[in-house]
Amino acid sequence: MRFSYALAALPFAFCASGALAEATDAGAAELTTVLQTYLGAAEGVVSVAVEGAVYGVTLDFAPLIATIPDVGVEASISPLVFQLADNGDGTWAMTQDQAFDFTIKVPGQLDMSVKIGQWVGTGIFDESLQAFSTSSSQISDIAVNETMTDATMGDSKVAYTVASASYESTAVAAAVGVDSTSTYALNGMSESFAMPGMGEGEAPMEITMTAETYVADAKIAGLRPDAMYKLMAFFAANPSKAAIIAGQDGLKSILRDGVPLFDHLITNGTITTISVASPMGVFGMDEAGVTVEANGLVADGMVREAFNLQGLTLPAGLVPDWATQLVPSSLALDFKLSGFDLSAPVALLLDTVDFATGPSDPAAFEGQLMMAMMPAGAVDVTLAPGGILAPIYELGYEGAMSAGTAAMPTGTAKVTLKGMAEVQAALAAAPEEIGMQAAPMLAMAEGMAKPGADGGLVWQLEMTADGGMLVNGVDMMGGGAP
Repeated sequence: MRFSYALAALPFAFCASGALAEATDAGAAELTTVLQTYLGAAEGVVSVAVEGAVYGVTLDFAPLIATIPDVGVEASISPLVFQLADNGDGTWAMTQDQAFDFTIKVPGQLDMSVKIGQWVGTGIFDESLQAFSTSSSQISDIAVNETMTDATMGDSKVAYTVASASYESTAVAAAVGVDSTSTYALNGMSESFAMPGMGEGEAPMEITMTAETYVADAKIAGLRPDAMYKLMAFFAANPSKAAIIAGQDGLKSILRDGVPLFDHLITNGTITTISVASPMGVFGMDEAGVTVEANGLVADGMVREAFNLQGLTLPAGLVPDWATQLVPSSLALDFKLSGFDLSAPVALLLDTVDFATGPSDPAAFEGQLMMAMMPAGAVDVTLAPGGILAPIYELGYEGAMSAGTAAMPTGTAKVTLKGMAEVQAALAAAPEEIGMQAAPMLAMAEGMAKPGADGGLVWQLEMTADGGMLVNGVDMMGGGAP
């Protein structure tokens, strides 16, 4: 949804701050030239005209699509249309109000369309930041339809709709690049799948998911917008594979200067009132929280995902009466991967690989990349404190592990459980074949546990460098204490 803003930013990346406040034919010509630096000079792609006190800009990608070799692919995209006004102080005001359509067809494989009923946007581009200091969008009637064809299995269809969406962002100067903060809000979301039946003659399986709202906030620290502009300019000037190879020294220089692209990003989102209609019935969830976090191409590599699910409900009759109290109502899971290096592999690639020939010894180079990425021979996996909550029990977990190619995985974890007696009572009412399998396993787990808080049970787990698995100090692999 920021696509138009990214394109609108291009003219100002290298403009002087002393541009005229009034729109002029000379100014329109200059904007056209600068935009063509990033989008190419094909006739009809970039159009800039004086419209009173502002510049009217149209970016039409149809001429570029027409140059794609005829391989049977059909594609079309609406022109992007917006207005630019020079504020005379090194900032520019952008406005946009249009519908948008995009379609692509690959015979025998894909038929996809994207439609937006109305797309209204405003923003202030700051030349000193090379980014929008403020921007906003209001979008309505979003519809995406995909048909994917498989000659053996048949067609799979996916449809997405969003009644309305909004976006707000701000950016300020950082020590390097800019720091950006943004918020998103979507309302009236729906997604449906129609997948081929599993057997011959079976009807397609249909699943429909709906959600009332999705609200999220995001922060990006140390974003390098100049790197994006320079990369776009390079590929506009070198559109063919041969040209890219011939100009690889310049491309590598741009990448070296642009890395790590950004320092850190994090987004936190919440989806509310989720419903999933399936052949088994309707599943529901009151709320789903999702967090995604990552560092850029830096030595301190990190990626994290966290989920917090609340108010899970299942279709009536799906779970037998004896098991209803065992079904979780909430779940919290938070994984982090760290201890790897992304800057060293990038440097190795840029310093040693010729884009024309590739590495002289691919197998050896792959090993060098792995060593550069994991200088300690392993990565760290962290499971933050989380848990599963059901009407009769509460299961908690946390842990940390180091794993790689140099040695056996090592780490520790802690598992807690409150409600063991209630779980055993519920299983006592289960069918005999289920109870006979589950009861001995629970009894063994209870026997290995240590007392915890509030009458709960605790299992301290440890994986050792020699391959041992300790449970509360007992080696389950060797049968003895460490």
